[in-house]
Amino acid sequence: MSVFQSILNTFPDAKQPKQVPESEQSYYTWYRDPDTDQFIGFSKSTLSDREKDLLSIILIPSSPPPAGPAGEWRRFLTEENAKCPYEHGKVFRMIQYISDSPFQAEGEQTLHFVFSDEAIVIQFDEYSGLVIEPQTDDTLALDELASAAQAIENDLEMKVTFFAGSFHSSGPNTKTMLEMERAWFDRYIPFESKHSVLSLFDVMPVNLINRFSDLEKDTLFAAIFELFDNERDLPKIIQSFVENLSNVSSTAKLLYMHRNSLQYRLDKFSEKAGIDIKTFNGGLIAYFACLEWNQRISNKEDWSL
Repeated sequence: MSVFQSILNTFPDAKQPKQVPESEQSYYTWYRDPDTDQFIGFSKSTLSDREKDLLSIILIPSSPPPAGPAGEWRRFLTEENAKCPYEHGKVFRMIQYISDSPFQAEGEQTLHFVFSDEAIVIQFDEYSGLVIEPQTDDTLALDELASAAQAIENDLEMKVTFFAGSFHSSGPNTKTMLEMERAWFDRYIPFESKHSVLSLFDVMPVNLINRFSDLEKDTLFAAIFELFDNERDLPKIIQSFVENLSNVSSTAKLLYMHRNSLQYRLDKFSEKAGIDIKTFNGGLIAYFACLEWNQRISNKEDWSL
């Protein structure tokens, strides 16, 4: 039995959103289960301070669950057998977002201003949420999303990262596809800090490397990890070189290095690692090694070889 179900059984008067009319939801104290993303409400007149403290250890205090289209989409994404709010064949995409500081009322209004009137903003907590955006003439391009993220940072002094998923045609597999996109973003975002807008193509390399077991990655990257461990600036150099299409001049300019110094570091890396980083396969392996290194550093693992 899940924790959420156990709480429902322990508190017979506890309600789920669909059991409470929207006009009465303000009379309840609401919590969200972080594991199932479901809401549970308790009458403000019956819940003691001690019970509130205990529930706050297990659940996350929350505002009343969203109503209208946002509520329908939230139920579709979190509840079994919930019906997709869009009719069959409607084309849309899901844009996830996360910020480095809490969204206040002004921030929420800004999100509604960024997207078209047809878009549906669903906030999951103070820092993150998603937008359901139908495909129209007003659909934002990635560079427009980047401009919006920059404007939010300038005006509200908060960094926002958007992850724009693929356009989907609503159908029987819609929920599965959206769940995959949410999982891809969740696995990628912990160590991402450079970009304000991400696409599926940005997050896919990390998700591909995570399909390997730790033993496979340790075996494949052993020689590279040893070099990274001895030269802590080397991962950034190698990753920048591969991302700049193996162009030494542009990479040197990006890293504020002399071209000859960069060429020397690249040649020594190729020699010691036994990989020709200028080839497609060599560059790909080195790039994957950089991604895995970044993940382990971000997880604060002590894995020195």
